Amino acid sequence: MTATQPDRFSFSAWNATRFFVPLFLQAASQSLTYPLVGVVVAHGLHGPAEFSAFSQGFMIMFLIGTLGFGLVTTGMVYAKDRLGYLRFQKVNSLVILIVSAIQLLLALPLPAQIVFGRLVGIEGVQLEVARWSMLFGLPAQIGFLIRNGAQVLLYNAHVTGLANSATILRIILTAILAPIFYACGLVGWTWGCLCLTIPVFLESGAMIWFARPYAERLPRIDRSGERASVLEIFLFNIPLSLGGFLLSLSVFMLNAIINRVEDGPAMLAIHLIAIGLINPLSFGALRNQAVAIGFPQRDLSDQRTFLFALASGVVLALLLLLLTIPAVGHWYFCSIQNLSEAHGALARQILWWAVPFLIFQALRGHAEGLAAYRHRPNAVLAGQAVFFGVLVVVLIALFHFGFPGHLMGIVALLCASVATFLTIRLGLALAWIENDPDFPKGNDANHPSPWHHR
Repeated sequence: MTATQPDRFSFSAWNATRFFVPLFLQAASQSLTYPLVGVVVAHGLHGPAEFSAFSQGFMIMFLIGTLGFGLVTTGMVYAKDRLGYLRFQKVNSLVILIVSAIQLLLALPLPAQIVFGRLVGIEGVQLEVARWSMLFGLPAQIGFLIRNGAQVLLYNAHVTGLANSATILRIILTAILAPIFYACGLVGWTWGCLCLTIPVFLESGAMIWFARPYAERLPRIDRSGERASVLEIFLFNIPLSLGGFLLSLSVFMLNAIINRVEDGPAMLAIHLIAIGLINPLSFGALRNQAVAIGFPQRDLSDQRTFLFALASGVVLALLLLLLTIPAVGHWYFCSIQNLSEAHGALARQILWWAVPFLIFQALRGHAEGLAAYRHRPNAVLAGQAVFFGVLVVVLIALFHFGFPGHLMGIVALLCASVATFLTIRLGLALAWIENDPDFPKGNDANHPSPWHHR
């Protein structure tokens, strides 16, 4: 630690954990709130089928929202001084406008019929529920994107606990509203959208308020020399966001194929309810991206953040295994999510396959963060392209050989995550062989730390 570098910026197991846990909770909660809202939706007029249609509407919404998938990572790299932050905010505003326009367009009857009818394979009431859920989810979409600037400020200052406290407010409000809506008979997709949206704006407002002091402290000139233009920042974000698009498109393909197996709607409902538990942990595991950026490698032999990512993946997998206990699993899948006894048992089977998946998600997140820190978004994009390709190939193979429909999704996700991790690590290894000039060498005069100016 130097005189200009606070202790919280130096790597240690405690500092990394203190940095990671709020990020994990923030990322996980974004998905964790959907099972809470799912309680409201699944008890609507059409039961679990309504939740399935609602989920597919939001799936398309998130597919559109992935245009901003890489914005926080981009901001952590470029928004280190006042000018960089203002330029990043312009990029963020542009993405909000583009996302809103696309979501409104796809909610029109003809595009919705093509997307949900021909591609996803749903029809009738379910198609209408999916279409209107996507449309009424637009305010929540905007709320999530608005908070990007505040998140970047808090993450770069290593005060992730403040960002997390805003997210905790959202979780608490969602946890309060969901049972109130249910008890009052306010159930179904319309109330589910409202139950999700109100807390999102509370979180965004709180996070912006918390970030105000850090915006005022931004230096006028970043000593590390990053003077990227708006166009450069936008172009840097494209590969990261295209990677997110491919990830969401993978989910789209996954749902469409599962829906076509024997007893497809039931198998898809089981998959969606189980993945509703796995996704929060998965997205949280990917926050090892920020750990790799926040605590850069000193040299090739420095594997501390890699080992931290591995340990975090193991811990998250162990948390998920609690729900494989029959009594606990029955309580959640049958009593809470309204599945039958037989379908609840199938959902618990999915969780066992999720254990290695979560471990590789954590390792993949670390690899993506290392690539972004070293200005190699193309390596991330290559990994995401491999993710999509492997997932589709595995899904088609499983479908062809009659693999159980409820397990197809998690097995394909596991194979794709492993392939993505290996692809990104291979790309970075080749860059090291070429004596990559951007590889961090520590806090010396020739390679200043990105946090040195603080």
